[in-house]
Amino acid sequence: MKRHFALVILFLGTQLFAQENNEHLTATIIGSGSPKFNTERSGPSVLIKYKNTEILVDMGNGTQANLNKKNTKIKDIDGFLFTHHHLDHNEEFTPIFIQSLLGGNKTTIAGPKQTTSIIDNTLKIYEEDINYRLSKSGRSLSNVKSNFNVKNLSGNNTFFIGEIKITYTPVNHTIAALAFRFDVGNESIVISGDLTYSESLPILAKNADYLIMDSGGAIAIGSKRNTSKKKNNKKNKQKAHVNLTESSLMAKEANAKNLVLTHFNFTNIDEEATTAAIRKNYIGNVLYAKDLMVLPIEEKVHSHNGISHSHNNEHLTEIKNIVKKKLSLQNKVSIILDKKNDIRIIKSNAIPNHTVGQFPTKGNPNTISEQNKVYTIDLTAELANNKTFVYDLGIDRGKPSYVFGVAINGVKFEPSANEYFRNTKTNQPNYEWTLEPLSDEVNLGEDYNNAHVQPNGEYHYHGTPTGLVTNFDKSKMTLVGWAADGFPMYYKMGYKNPMDSNSEVVKLKSSYVLKQGERPGNGITAPNGTYSGKYVRDFEFQNNFGDLDECNGRTGVTPEFPNGTYYYIVSDEFPSASRCFMGTPSNDFKIGGKKNQKQQKLNKSQQKQQRPKENTPPNFTNMLEKMDTNKDGKISKTEAKGKLKEKFEKRDSNNDGYITVNEMTKRSN
Repeated sequence: MKRHFALVILFLGTQLFAQENNEHLTATIIGSGSPKFNTERSGPSVLIKYKNTEILVDMGNGTQANLNKKNTKIKDIDGFLFTHHHLDHNEEFTPIFIQSLLGGNKTTIAGPKQTTSIIDNTLKIYEEDINYRLSKSGRSLSNVKSNFNVKNLSGNNTFFIGEIKITYTPVNHTIAALAFRFDVGNESIVISGDLTYSESLPILAKNADYLIMDSGGAIAIGSKRNTSKKKNNKKNKQKAHVNLTESSLMAKEANAKNLVLTHFNFTNIDEEATTAAIRKNYIGNVLYAKDLMVLPIEEKVHSHNGISHSHNNEHLTEIKNIVKKKLSLQNKVSIILDKKNDIRIIKSNAIPNHTVGQFPTKGNPNTISEQNKVYTIDLTAELANNKTFVYDLGIDRGKPSYVFGVAINGVKFEPSANEYFRNTKTNQPNYEWTLEPLSDEVNLGEDYNNAHVQPNGEYHYHGTPTGLVTNFDKSKMTLVGWAADGFPMYYKMGYKNPMDSNSEVVKLKSSYVLKQGERPGNGITAPNGTYSGKYVRDFEFQNNFGDLDECNGRTGVTPEFPNGTYYYIVSDEFPSASRCFMGTPSNDFKIGGKKNQKQQKLNKSQQKQQRPKENTPPNFTNMLEKMDTNKDGKISKTEAKGKLKEKFEKRDSNNDGYITVNEMTKRSN
């Protein structure tokens, strides 16, 4: 009798829990895998449910089997949504769709372009089979066609299935792709599908409870880095999936409570290593999808006195205290414009005006302390004939030679690191192979601002200063700092037409790419293995690949320089802060060695007296590279800068509004 009573209690408890959880918006990971066959991970698929409404998003290999394990009947599903039309995401749609037709349920089918074509082709190919099966119940295809509504989705819009509000937006992928948001009351779930960094996703996912995202860059157990996606990207010449930096940035920008990674191409994830990489940007809860995982985690959804709630995120405060710390020290910075001597003087205590990570920490045992920094740079910067590198051996190798610049809050940008590949037998550094501080494979203890602390206590940025730029208006060009040569630095955005301030403001793209193939080293004296981004030399500049030059900059108008200037871009991708200067850097930014005190004391007018006389032949090739924005082989009056602009009429001997190499040669002779 006691045994039967216990079973009754267990049954009632299960029923109460099921009823209670049915009142919540839930997502079940039907498949957490990828195109690679995996007995433990089915192809991509998520089941969204609220009360009696069920919506299936994507239908990869194994979807039907896992729906059966969950006791979900296909005839009861109210909507079928596609994030995009790659085979691994819709492999089992056809049999599922036909079963839905036979079941007689009214359904909505929606996705990006080609969705209606897929339905039309499926009905055409299987018309005879469908009619045969329907005939057993006295029906035909014409009887059931009104049961489903099919639509191609584009742009940003909203529709409902049952009580579930569905909002969609395009995201970047190799083909047309959509992300979906599901809302009921104050509960929300977002599914990104496959994507690369997309500014539309954080907008769609703003304050979402769960952001289910492509797991690109996740680290497998026993592997320092998952490089399989990178290899695939390089072959296709087009990036298909996010990396951990991009996914964590989007989750951060969205302020999502939980980031759920899915779409894994291996079974066992190194959750500690992957989470550590994500923590550089995102402080929320990180979950790793498994087949049939239910969100919210079912055992943690319960009620007290009839009020349902979850404890899933109660540890987030503790995570925030570890990852973000408000300093007791106050930011102090002043910028003085000395027009008489044509210099800009920046004084700072090097304390940032935003929260920082926990220091000391693993990988960085130093404590932040106030500094007394004074930087002097040219007020009217000029392009030099030759580039200067932040490393002493070139643009991608050697010891740090220069700090690149200083942010508007007085914290320096120092993209280089004094870390190198070391001989595996002698431990001697190989200065040809400088470690890249922003690589997921290099742990220098950076916080979410891509910053850490030097032994003297100075806090400094190696890349995008996340805390500083978080509130920047992405619809505008925003000054983020000043380079050592006096040219301005802006954060990632610029005018689509560099010379037109009325043109659209767009994200500017770096022209650096990850090299293909294997490093040339033997693994003892120099590194071997696939180029992965661990070393600066793993990247190479490809002219015209993006919007920016080798120094991650370009010439154009800016809010601070409406007549035009050369400027640098701090980008989220490599190189982030530039690794070279187009002008002449101030000695105040020189790393190591004694500074030329005599030169520092000279004001700019004295320095000009030491420059070559006006009739010294300029290097016209360099001038074209820096000023010829339309690449027509000559310099117009609007393109000319500095001294050339001042002397334009004298140089333009035929008064046609352009300076050619012949005119420059005549002037020099």
